[in-house]
Amino acid sequence: MRKQFFNNKKIKILIAVAVVALLLGIIIVPTMAKDSNANLTEAVAVKQDIVKYYSFSGNIESSDVQNVLSTTNKPVKKFYVKEGNQIQKGDLLYEVDNDSAQSTLTSANTTLADAKTTLAAKKSSYERSQSLYGTGDVSLLELETAGDEYNKAQNAITDAQSRLSQAEKELEDTKYYAEVSGEISKIYVNENDSVTQGTQIMDIINYDDLEVNVKVDEYDLFAVSVGMEAEVYFEAMEKTVSGTVTEISRGASVVNGVSYFETTLSLPKDDELRVGLSAEVKVVAESASQAITIPVEAVLYEGTTPYVQRHNDAGNLEKVYVTVGISDGSNVEIKEGLSEGDRVSYVPNVGSEDKGGGLPGGAGPMGEVEQENSSYYGSNLPETILSLPLEVA
Repeated sequence: MRKQFFNNKKIKILIAVAVVALLLGIIIVPTMAKDSNANLTEAVAVKQDIVKYYSFSGNIESSDVQNVLSTTNKPVKKFYVKEGNQIQKGDLLYEVDNDSAQSTLTSANTTLADAKTTLAAKKSSYERSQSLYGTGDVSLLELETAGDEYNKAQNAITDAQSRLSQAEKELEDTKYYAEVSGEISKIYVNENDSVTQGTQIMDIINYDDLEVNVKVDEYDLFAVSVGMEAEVYFEAMEKTVSGTVTEISRGASVVNGVSYFETTLSLPKDDELRVGLSAEVKVVAESASQAITIPVEAVLYEGTTPYVQRHNDAGNLEKVYVTVGISDGSNVEIKEGLSEGDRVSYVPNVGSEDKGGGLPGGAGPMGEVEQENSSYYGSNLPETILSLPLEVA
């Protein structure tokens, strides 16, 4: 009897525990489901244009830049420009010490003037000897001597003119001219400062002819062509302008086994743009007009098959398999499976580990296809929601 009493008591305790567990389950499961549903975000399928870009990074440069360097050890004697001046190609910038060149030029001019005087005298003497030789008043030897002196005077003129030309060139070489049009952006020395050959004197930049240079890897090269338009975004200014691809290098630079091609885009004239600004170049990869779209995060994956959680007419969630198109990183095109106005629910990604919705994405090593949610996730519904029965459309 004692043994049967304890056995009956044990059975009653087990039954009580089971009842408590069942009651807790009834309370907890709906609560968890309620909490999970509270995390869901609802979106409506809408029609809109969608564009996917290839993105590259670079910096603003000027296509016309002159870094003026000294070609002599002579100091700058005089500047003819100041920082900020707008100048044209061919304008005089500065001259270096020219005392020696000026002295040489003066001497060359004097030598030429003397040579001309001598030539006139020798010519007159030679012509007179020719006349007297005809009358027999001078000998052949005297005539030939006069002729030789005349020839020497002519040669002296040639030499003097050559020396004068050289002296003029030496003087001209003390002057430096602009090779490009633009702005005097920086002057590095003062007048009469000592300089050596190669010293940087000034910089000239043409701000009216700016460009962006980017490196396009071999995987994305097919997406870029000369003449195509591209968006150029400057984050520091929060400004976007239109650029045009003007050149793609035929030779590549290889980095870590990947070939990169230097690509140049011209920019419109804009007083706000500055040389050196960082730029993001966006080239259209694909586009779709008036496509059915939903947020990227709303697309879930069963293996590699995309689906969404759609609200049916009864207000319940149902699994609907869809065919996806292009994505701009925020929204994705739904080619099949949804209609405009359909409602879907999903749990948005909040910067956690890879366990949310999204689309497979990515590109080559350099130019990324712009899809912010480029990680491939399996599902972004909480386990409690996933465990609940769903209708499959």
